Amino acid sequence: MAAIIVPLLLIGCVKGLFEGENTVLRPEVIKYKGTTGTPKPPTKEVCLEPGGGQPDGEGGKLPAPEKPCPPVEKKLLPQELPVQSPQQLMPIPPPVPPKSPGKPQSSLADPARHLAEGPLPDFSYRDAILTEDVVWRGEVHITGVVTVAPQSTLTVEQGTVLRFGGRDKGVQNSFLLVYGRVVAKGTREKPVLFTSHYAQSMAGDWQGIAVLGSEKKNLLENCRIEGAETGLDSAYSTVTLKNVHFNRCGMGARLRDSIVFSTGGGASGCIVGLYLMDSEAELRDAGVSGNRQGVVAERSSLFLAGGTFSRNDLEALKTADSKVKIAGGSFTVNGAGLAIVSSQGSLSGAKITGNADYGVLLAKSRVKVYGNEIARNGGAGLKVEDGKGVAWGNSIFANGEYDLVNGGTEEFRAMGNWWGAADFSAIGKRIYDRQTDSGRGRVFYTPVLRDNPLALL
Repeated sequence: MAAIIVPLLLIGCVKGLFEGENTVLRPEVIKYKGTTGTPKPPTKEVCLEPGGGQPDGEGGKLPAPEKPCPPVEKKLLPQELPVQSPQQLMPIPPPVPPKSPGKPQSSLADPARHLAEGPLPDFSYRDAILTEDVVWRGEVHITGVVTVAPQSTLTVEQGTVLRFGGRDKGVQNSFLLVYGRVVAKGTREKPVLFTSHYAQSMAGDWQGIAVLGSEKKNLLENCRIEGAETGLDSAYSTVTLKNVHFNRCGMGARLRDSIVFSTGGGASGCIVGLYLMDSEAELRDAGVSGNRQGVVAERSSLFLAGGTFSRNDLEALKTADSKVKIAGGSFTVNGAGLAIVSSQGSLSGAKITGNADYGVLLAKSRVKVYGNEIARNGGAGLKVEDGKGVAWGNSIFANGEYDLVNGGTEEFRAMGNWWGAADFSAIGKRIYDRQTDSGRGRVFYTPVLRDNPLALL
C-alpha cells in the first residue's frame, strides 16, 4: 500500500508546482524533460514588515515579524494606471501656483520659457483610465497618461484647449492613449487645441496622441496639435483627419498598419511632417511646409490629390516600396521635389519647380509621369536610374545644367514632351545620356511637342 501512496504523492507535488507556474506564464506551456529525483520541499516565501521589529531593550531591535507576501501579479504588474470610478474621474481643481506681480511665470526646467496663462481647468487628470464615455470642454489639464478604454468614447467639444505635461520637471511623458474611440470636433472659428503648458510649445514638450488597435470611427476635425514628440501615433487603427494641423512636433503624424483619410490641414515646423509605414492613406489638399522632410511613405499605398509642399529642407515627398497615385499638387522651393524609389503608380498634373536639387527622381520604379510642369529646379528636372518608368506630355525646361539625366545603363523613354524649344540639337544638349557618357543608357525623346501642353489647360 505504501508503495502506491508514495508515487501518487510525488505526482501530486509535481503537478502542483507546474500548475503554479501556469498561473504566471499562461498561455505558454513549459514541459520538463529528463529524469526526476526526489522532489525538494517547497520553499516558503516570506516578507518582512517594513521598519524592522520591536526594540529588544538593549539598544537594538528584534527581527522583523514575517507576513505573507503579496501575489506575484501585484509585484510584477505596474500600478500607475489603476481603474477609477466615474466619481474619481471628475474634475479636480489643481492648486494655483503663486505668481509674482508683474513677472510672468516660467518653467522650472527652462526659466527662459514662459508658462501659458489661462483660466483654471474645467477638467484635470493625472494618470487616469476612462472606462465610460466622457465629454471634455473648456480647459483640460493632463499630467501623465489618460487612457481611453476599448469600450469608451472620448468626445472633445469645439474650442476646447487640452494642455499636457504639467508644470514641473520630468513631465514630458504625458499623452493621450486611445484604445477605444476619440472624436475631437472643432470648427474653423473654434478649433480644438492639443498643446503643452508652455505659452510657446516646442517639439517634445509632451508625447502626443496614441491610437492603438482602434478600428472605430476615430475623428479629428478642425484641430491643432503642437509641441508633441509625435502629434498622432496610430497603429492598427482607422483615423479620419479633417483640417488638422501639426505644428512644431518631432513628427507630425506617424501611421503604422493604419488607414487614414485626410482632407486639408497639414504639417509645419516638424522633423517629418507625415510618416507612413505599411499603411493606406488618402491625402487631399494638404499643406506641408517648413519641415525637415515633408511626407515619407514606406511599404504603403498613398493617394495624394492637390496640396502644397514647400520649403521642406530635404524631400517634399519620398516613397519606398509603395503604390502611389499623385494627382496635382505644388512641390516648390524644397531641398528636392519627389523621390520615388522601388515604387509603382503615376505622377500627373503636378507643378514641380524651384527646388534646390532635382525635381523628380525615379529609381527602380514603374511610374508613369505625365502632364507635369518640371522646371527651374537647381539640379536635374527629371533624374532616372533605369528604364522602368516613362514620361510623356510634360513641360520639362530651364532646369540646372540638364533637364533629364539618365543615371543608369538602361534606355529611358521620354517621347512627346515639351522642352522649352523646338531645336533638336538644343534639346539634346540638355539631356544627359549615352551621347554625353558612353556608360549611360540612351534617352528616347523624339518626337517632341512644339507647344507647351500645359499652356492650353
